[in-house]
Amino acid sequence: MTCMNNCDSIPNIHYRAPSKLNSGIEVMDLECFRARLNRYDFDPCQPHRVNYFCFLFITKGQGQHLIDFKHYPYQSGSVIFVNRNQVHAFDPEDLPQGTMVNISTDFFSDSAANIRTSYFAPFHQSMASSPVLTTLPEDLNESCNVLLSEVKKAIYERADDDVVVQLLLSSLLIKLGRQRKSHLSHLSEHQKERFDLFISLVEQHFFEAREALQYAELMHTSYKNLNQLCKSCCGRTTKQLIDFRITLEIKRKLVMDGLSIQQTADDLGFEDITHFNKYFKRLTGDTPAAFKRKKSAEEPVK
Repeated sequence: MTCMNNCDSIPNIHYRAPSKLNSGIEVMDLECFRARLNRYDFDPCQPHRVNYFCFLFITKGQGQHLIDFKHYPYQSGSVIFVNRNQVHAFDPEDLPQGTMVNISTDFFSDSAANIRTSYFAPFHQSMASSPVLTTLPEDLNESCNVLLSEVKKAIYERADDDVVVQLLLSSLLIKLGRQRKSHLSHLSEHQKERFDLFISLVEQHFFEAREALQYAELMHTSYKNLNQLCKSCCGRTTKQLIDFRITLEIKRKLVMDGLSIQQTADDLGFEDITHFNKYFKRLTGDTPAAFKRKKSAEEPVK
């Protein structure tokens, strides 16, 4: 599915993961996307959670994109990354031009049979990289535009399998992933792989594991070595990264899922509500109740 030069060719999108029957990937022009918004109950300027991976090439515009309760500035030439289960919203003061690419988890799973899965790790597993590449270098911008054009063409002319789409998109994501991780150039490939493994383990186990030592044991290393790895990769301790992921999930459940404080504490394995309140306040400066009130007082969430 692609929107080449005709708005009517955009598929009906109900803001769900792209269908596996359509390669598990959707590529659409942002202007065409906005033109169809009155056809379904969705306001992109209101915070909403996505259950797939998404990135946006901004060709014209300037503003701030909301990602997990934080505003990130963008401008012409920026690339915005939104990971699966993140909360995001467009800037209501700006109508950027560009392209949005939505990718389902099925796409990554199917690609693993043809392409090394690690190629995609920089795109969707790193908490160390900013979600916005403010301005791509000229040569990278040109290269990505060519690859994106080829991805659109391959989807449009799709034959019996999706290997061409997978290979082209992998090339695009590799280039963008390297740019996002340029601050890790001083690290060895082994260190990068170990850090990606740690981030992946946090994503899998943060509901039941909140201590750094637990992850050190899962990785068959020492607490000291894991802590040093995290500091080298992103300047944060192991515990800071774990706490960041947990507090993020608390915010999502309170605001986006509408859970009560008790329900949220139960979902995340906190047996003592007092401990839950103190934990969140120590890390954010607000109690869960104060945070929820603050967000409820802002513009209505859809």
